[in-house]
Amino acid sequence: MARVANSSLAGLNGNMGDMIFYQINGITYVRRKPTKRSNAQKKRMKKSPINERSQGKFSMVHKYLKGLKYVIRFGFQEEIKGARHAYHACGSYTRLNCFSQDGQDYQIDPSLFKVSRGTLMEAEDGKALRTDEGILFTWKDNSGTSSAQAWDEAFLVIHNPTQQTSVWEEIGSHRNKGEHFLKHSFGTSGGDWHGYLAFSQVNRRTNKRKLSDSVYLGII
Repeated sequence: MARVANSSLAGLNGNMGDMIFYQINGITYVRRKPTKRSNAQKKRMKKSPINERSQGKFSMVHKYLKGLKYVIRFGFQEEIKGARHAYHACGSYTRLNCFSQDGQDYQIDPSLFKVSRGTLMEAEDGKALRTDEGILFTWKDNSGTSSAQAWDEAFLVIHNPTQQTSVWEEIGSHRNKGEHFLKHSFGTSGGDWHGYLAFSQVNRRTNKRKLSDSVYLGII
Protein backbone atom coordinates (compact mmCIF):
# COMPACT_ATOMS: atom_id res chain seq x y z
CA MET A 1 0.00 0.00 0.00
CA ALA A 2 1.27 3.46 -0.89
CA ARG A 3 -0.14 6.96 -0.72
CA VAL A 4 -0.65 8.60 -4.12
CA ALA A 5 1.29 11.87 -4.41
CA ASN A 6 0.59 12.51 -8.10
CA SER A 7 -2.26 15.05 -8.22
CA SER A 8 -3.45 13.73 -11.60
CA LEU A 9 -4.17 10.33 -9.98
CA ALA A 10 -5.81 11.69 -6.83
CA GLY A 11 -9.46 10.78 -6.59
CA LEU A 12 -9.14 7.53 -8.55
CA ASN A 13 -11.09 4.60 -7.18
CA GLY A 14 -10.96 1.12 -8.74
CA ASN A 15 -8.69 -1.02 -10.90
CA MET A 16 -6.14 0.22 -13.42
CA GLY A 17 -3.99 -2.50 -14.97
CA ASP A 18 -2.41 -4.47 -12.15
CA MET A 19 -2.98 -1.66 -9.62
CA ILE A 20 -5.94 -0.99 -7.31
CA PHE A 21 -6.75 2.60 -6.28
CA TYR A 22 -8.95 3.30 -3.26
CA GLN A 23 -9.94 6.14 -0.93
CA ILE A 24 -9.57 6.39 2.85
CA ASN A 25 -10.56 9.62 4.61
CA GLY A 26 -10.30 11.53 1.32
CA ILE A 27 -6.74 10.32 0.64
CA THR A 28 -5.94 8.14 -2.38
CA TYR A 29 -3.90 4.95 -1.84
CA VAL A 30 -2.71 2.34 -4.32
CA ARG A 31 -1.67 -1.29 -4.01
CA ARG A 32 -0.78 -4.02 -6.47
CA LYS A 33 -3.33 -6.73 -7.23
CA PRO A 34 -2.50 -10.00 -5.46
CA THR A 35 -0.84 -12.60 -7.65
CA LYS A 36 -3.13 -15.45 -8.60
CA ARG A 37 -1.95 -18.83 -7.37
CA SER A 38 -2.84 -22.29 -8.63
CA ASN A 39 -4.71 -24.70 -6.36
CA ALA A 40 -1.51 -26.71 -5.98
CA GLN A 41 0.41 -23.63 -4.85
CA LYS A 42 -2.33 -22.74 -2.34
CA LYS A 43 -2.28 -26.27 -0.97
CA ARG A 44 1.50 -26.21 -0.52
CA MET A 45 1.33 -22.86 1.24
CA LYS A 46 -1.35 -24.09 3.67
CA LYS A 47 0.84 -27.06 4.59
CA SER A 48 3.94 -24.92 5.15
CA PRO A 49 4.95 -24.99 8.87
CA ILE A 50 5.84 -21.30 8.70
CA ASN A 51 2.50 -20.41 7.14
CA GLU A 52 0.60 -22.59 9.63
CA ARG A 53 2.30 -20.85 12.53
CA SER A 54 1.66 -17.43 11.02
CA GLN A 55 -2.02 -18.23 10.52
CA GLY A 56 -2.20 -19.68 14.03
CA LYS A 57 -0.77 -16.53 15.57
CA PHE A 58 -3.08 -14.34 13.51
CA SER A 59 -6.11 -16.26 14.78
CA MET A 60 -4.90 -16.14 18.39
CA VAL A 61 -4.34 -12.39 18.21
CA HIS A 62 -7.80 -11.80 16.72
CA LYS A 63 -9.37 -13.85 19.53
CA TYR A 64 -7.27 -12.16 22.23
CA LEU A 65 -8.28 -8.66 21.13
CA LYS A 66 -12.01 -9.39 21.40
CA GLY A 67 -13.45 -7.25 24.18
CA LEU A 68 -10.69 -4.64 23.79
CA LYS A 69 -12.06 -2.68 20.81
CA TYR A 70 -12.59 0.64 22.62
CA VAL A 71 -9.52 0.22 24.82
CA ILE A 72 -7.36 -0.17 21.70
CA ARG A 73 -9.06 2.73 19.92
CA PHE A 74 -7.99 5.04 22.75
CA GLY A 75 -4.65 3.47 23.63
CA PHE A 76 -3.27 3.18 20.09
CA GLN A 77 -4.50 6.51 18.71
CA GLU A 78 -0.91 7.73 18.23
CA GLU A 79 -0.28 4.73 15.96
CA ILE A 80 -2.98 5.68 13.43
CA LYS A 81 -1.33 6.49 10.11
CA GLY A 82 -3.24 6.69 6.84
CA ALA A 83 -5.05 3.40 6.29
CA ARG A 84 -3.52 1.90 9.44
CA HIS A 85 -6.15 1.91 12.18
CA ALA A 86 -5.55 1.51 15.91
CA TYR A 87 -6.73 -2.12 15.82
CA HIS A 88 -4.28 -2.94 13.02
CA ALA A 89 -1.41 -1.33 14.95
CA CYS A 90 -2.25 -3.24 18.14
CA GLY A 91 -2.70 -6.52 16.26
CA SER A 92 0.63 -6.13 14.49
CA TYR A 93 2.47 -5.24 17.72
CA THR A 94 0.89 -8.18 19.55
CA ARG A 95 1.76 -10.69 16.83
CA LEU A 96 5.38 -9.55 16.64
CA ASN A 97 6.16 -8.91 20.32
CA CYS A 98 3.75 -10.60 22.71
CA PHE A 99 4.13 -14.35 22.18
CA SER A 100 6.04 -16.65 24.50
CA GLN A 101 7.10 -20.10 23.31
CA ASP A 102 7.67 -23.41 25.05
CA GLY A 103 8.98 -25.93 22.54
CA GLN A 104 6.43 -26.08 19.74
CA ASP A 105 3.71 -24.46 21.84
CA TYR A 106 3.20 -20.72 21.76
CA GLN A 107 0.73 -18.32 23.35
CA ILE A 108 0.20 -14.63 24.04
CA ASP A 109 1.89 -13.53 27.25
CA PRO A 110 -0.27 -10.90 29.06
CA SER A 111 2.86 -9.39 30.64
CA LEU A 112 4.17 -8.52 27.16
CA PHE A 113 0.84 -7.22 25.86
CA LYS A 114 0.20 -3.46 25.54
CA VAL A 115 -3.12 -1.64 25.83
CA SER A 116 -1.45 1.58 24.70
CA ARG A 117 1.64 2.72 22.80
CA GLY A 118 3.11 6.17 22.64
CA THR A 119 5.97 8.56 23.32
CA LEU A 120 4.87 9.94 26.69
CA MET A 121 6.83 8.99 29.84
CA GLU A 122 5.33 5.78 31.18
CA ALA A 123 4.11 5.02 34.71
CA GLU A 124 6.67 4.25 37.38
CA ASP A 125 6.31 1.75 40.21
CA GLY A 126 2.69 0.97 39.30
CA LYS A 127 0.62 -1.44 41.38
CA ALA A 128 -2.98 -2.68 41.41
CA LEU A 129 -4.73 -3.98 44.52
CA ARG A 130 -8.03 -5.84 44.25
CA THR A 131 -10.68 -4.99 46.86
CA ASP A 132 -14.32 -5.92 47.44
CA GLU A 133 -15.47 -2.90 45.46
CA GLY A 134 -12.90 -2.72 42.68
CA ILE A 135 -9.20 -2.05 42.10
CA LEU A 136 -6.93 0.52 43.68
CA PHE A 137 -4.24 1.60 41.21
CA THR A 138 -1.17 3.34 42.65
CA TRP A 139 2.01 4.74 41.11
CA LYS A 140 4.98 6.95 41.87
CA ASP A 141 4.63 10.61 40.92
CA ASN A 142 7.41 11.04 38.36
CA SER A 143 6.18 14.43 37.12
CA GLY A 144 8.98 16.47 35.57
CA THR A 145 10.87 13.39 34.38
CA SER A 146 11.30 13.58 30.61
CA SER A 147 7.87 14.36 29.10
CA ALA A 148 5.86 13.58 32.26
CA GLN A 149 3.66 16.37 33.58
CA ALA A 150 1.71 16.63 36.83
CA TRP A 151 -1.59 16.97 34.95
CA ASP A 152 -1.17 13.82 32.83
CA GLU A 153 -4.24 11.60 33.22
CA ALA A 154 -4.20 7.92 34.08
CA PHE A 155 -5.54 5.32 31.64
CA LEU A 156 -6.52 2.23 33.63
CA VAL A 157 -7.49 -1.18 32.24
CA ILE A 158 -8.24 -4.65 33.56
CA HIS A 159 -8.61 -7.44 31.01
CA ASN A 160 -9.85 -11.02 31.24
CA PRO A 161 -8.72 -12.88 28.10
CA THR A 162 -10.67 -16.03 29.02
CA GLN A 163 -13.95 -14.12 29.23
CA GLN A 164 -12.92 -11.76 26.39
CA THR A 165 -13.96 -8.77 28.44
CA SER A 166 -12.34 -5.65 29.88
CA VAL A 167 -13.09 -2.78 32.23
CA TRP A 168 -11.35 0.56 31.79
CA GLU A 169 -11.30 4.26 32.47
CA GLU A 170 -9.77 6.53 29.84
CA ILE A 171 -9.45 9.70 31.90
CA GLY A 172 -8.45 8.93 35.46
CA SER A 173 -6.57 10.77 38.19
CA HIS A 174 -3.66 13.09 37.45
CA ARG A 175 -0.13 11.73 37.54
CA ASN A 176 0.77 13.79 40.62
CA LYS A 177 -2.10 12.28 42.65
CA GLY A 178 -0.48 8.85 42.65
CA GLU A 179 -3.63 6.73 42.81
CA HIS A 180 -7.01 6.00 41.27
CA PHE A 181 -9.84 3.68 42.28
CA LEU A 182 -11.62 1.76 39.52
CA LYS A 183 -15.00 0.41 40.64
CA HIS A 184 -15.86 -3.10 39.50
CA SER A 185 -17.74 -6.11 40.82
CA PHE A 186 -15.84 -9.23 39.79
CA GLY A 187 -18.59 -11.75 40.50
CA THR A 188 -17.77 -15.40 39.83
CA SER A 189 -16.49 -15.24 36.23
CA GLY A 190 -13.62 -17.59 35.39
CA GLY A 191 -10.16 -16.70 34.15
CA ASP A 192 -7.52 -14.28 35.40
CA TRP A 193 -7.84 -10.50 35.31
CA HIS A 194 -4.72 -8.60 34.24
CA GLY A 195 -4.04 -4.96 35.11
CA TYR A 196 -2.48 -2.24 32.94
CA LEU A 197 -1.65 1.41 33.58
CA ALA A 198 -0.70 4.19 31.17
CA PHE A 199 -0.91 7.99 30.99
CA SER A 200 -2.21 10.41 28.40
CA GLN A 201 -1.46 14.09 27.92
CA VAL A 202 -3.79 16.37 26.02
CA ASN A 203 -2.54 18.99 23.58
CA ARG A 204 -4.94 21.83 24.35
CA ARG A 205 -4.27 23.47 20.99
CA THR A 206 -5.12 20.43 18.85
CA ASN A 207 -7.19 18.54 21.45
CA LYS A 208 -5.25 15.38 20.51
CA ARG A 209 -3.68 13.10 23.08
CA LYS A 210 -0.15 11.82 23.52
CA LEU A 211 0.01 8.46 25.29
CA SER A 212 2.60 6.40 27.10
CA ASP A 213 3.32 2.72 26.65
CA SER A 214 1.18 0.79 29.11
CA VAL A 215 2.79 -0.94 32.09
CA TYR A 216 1.71 -4.43 33.11
CA LEU A 217 0.66 -4.66 36.78
CA GLY A 218 0.18 -8.40 37.08
CA ILE A 219 -2.81 -10.61 37.83
CA ILE A 220 -5.46 -8.74 39.81
